[in-house]
Amino acid sequence: MNPYKLSFEETFIQPVLDNGVSKVVKFSFPKGKVLQKHKTTSDILVFVLDGKIRFTAGEDVELQTADMISLAKQVEHSIEALEDSLVVLVLTPSPNAHSIFKPDGD
Repeated sequence: MNPYKLSFEETFIQPVLDNGVSKVVKFSFPKGKVLQKHKTTSDILVFVLDGKIRFTAGEDVELQTADMISLAKQVEHSIEALEDSLVVLVLTPSPNAHSIFKPDGD
């Protein structure tokens, strides 16, 4: 059992763990920081542990402390921090699970 610190830090993006099934990434968003439009190859869950963000995927949704949103893979989205915010992203399956760069060639 490994505890993981999920606190706001100066580093914007920090991978937390990748167990092959899911990948967890922590984002420490300073107010005004924008993660530009992009897509993922995995379904995602976005948890706001602290703060307030604008999550845009076709429409704008404001999320604050203790809110969560889910999004299917390949849906374009962006995030803007409306205040200093701590966000945790869970990608399922882990991008490594379906990467063309897997060592076994699958």
